[in-house]
Amino acid sequence: MRTFLEGFNEQRTPMSRALRTSTYSWLERKLAHVNTHMQDKCYSNLLLLLLLLLLVVVIVVVVVVVVVVVVVVVVLVVVVAEIVVIVVVVVVVVIVVLK
Repeated sequence: MRTFLEGFNEQRTPMSRALRTSTYSWLERKLAHVNTHMQDKCYSNLLLLLLLLLLVVVIVVVVVVVVVVVVVVVVLVVVVAEIVVIVVVVVVVVIVVLK
């Protein structure tokens, strides 16, 4: 049965039908191989992309944790330094007053 694309008045010989069938079969096999190969490549590329995303997330988390730890340490050092200054001032005032 002819399709719309083949036309209604087209005359096909058995040889042209066989050639067309074998060409389409060859093309289908090639496309199936390409599709399988491309799926494998897509999956490996997707896996690499996910690993890269995981690496970026880990690096960002590590940087944020390091920055937070540094800020906390600096704040603690400043607070301890202020306490030491206050204690020294109080000791000096007490020594001066008791003399």
